[in-house]
Amino acid sequence: MHENASGCVTVVIPVKNEEEGLDFTLRELRELGFNDVIVVDGHSTDNTVNVARKYGALVVEQPGEGKADAVYYGLRMVKKPYALVIDGDGTYDPSYIQAMLSKAINEDLDEVLGARTWGRENIPLINRFGNRILTSLFNLMFGTNLSDVLTGMYLLRTSMAKAIIPSTSGFSVEVDIASQVASMGKVGEVPIKYRRRIGDPKLKWTHGISIGFDMIRLMARFNPLLILALLASLLVFPGIAITIYVASQLIVNHINHFIWGIIAFQLDTTGLLGILISLNTLMIKRMEYRVIRLFTKREAECALE
Repeated sequence: MHENASGCVTVVIPVKNEEEGLDFTLRELRELGFNDVIVVDGHSTDNTVNVARKYGALVVEQPGEGKADAVYYGLRMVKKPYALVIDGDGTYDPSYIQAMLSKAINEDLDEVLGARTWGRENIPLINRFGNRILTSLFNLMFGTNLSDVLTGMYLLRTSMAKAIIPSTSGFSVEVDIASQVASMGKVGEVPIKYRRRIGDPKLKWTHGISIGFDMIRLMARFNPLLILALLASLLVFPGIAITIYVASQLIVNHINHFIWGIIAFQLDTTGLLGILISLNTLMIKRMEYRVIRLFTKREAECALE
């Protein structure tokens, strides 16, 4: 089974000062038969590059800065039908690559995420909380049903990967890729185990805020009407509050706040319309995605035995 995956998949590993974690990751990949590996180095100052060369990986130095530049640079060099992006810190188990490839082929998916289902105790609590919020926001905006959009291990159809236009920088790359794939194709996920990181963590809570803003910006790019409709729907909350106030004053004190009643009615109506437009927009977008897929040419796929 690993022979099939290794023949279809190029592994891309973005790294910066990850000599210990990279050694562990490359050793596991070699044991599983994955020899087509591209290590994109972000100007490391430790022994990362030598470790990569020791295992026979193709080492390239990214032209810019940040994780996003490294990932996109590596994806452009992939020639096999699928690319597997994985962090080089030892947290992700490459033995799941076969399951991810099988799901991609069997369900005709353009991206398969490795959803960190087991071992979540190895993710800092604040990161878990932020991931849940950001994934829920992503699902709402793009009409998906994912559980871990920020995972650092994901399989991409190469033709789709090369059609993606880089729109973010740094640690927002996973959201950038998933949003564009969701807009043009299909995204799924496979549950995986997440392990304790080798070395010091690089992701901080401030990166979560940056990812959230990037997510909203991407949504404004791919579905601006939904953003406007969601903003309009927020008016229902002050509308309900004013309605309760006007009604209580009328019932309890027999005071008729006619003007406030009109304002409450307008807010409630606008908010409800915003909610309806949001739902319609999501339905239209999903239909658009199906039409895009219908007329998009695909490269030949690998066949599983």
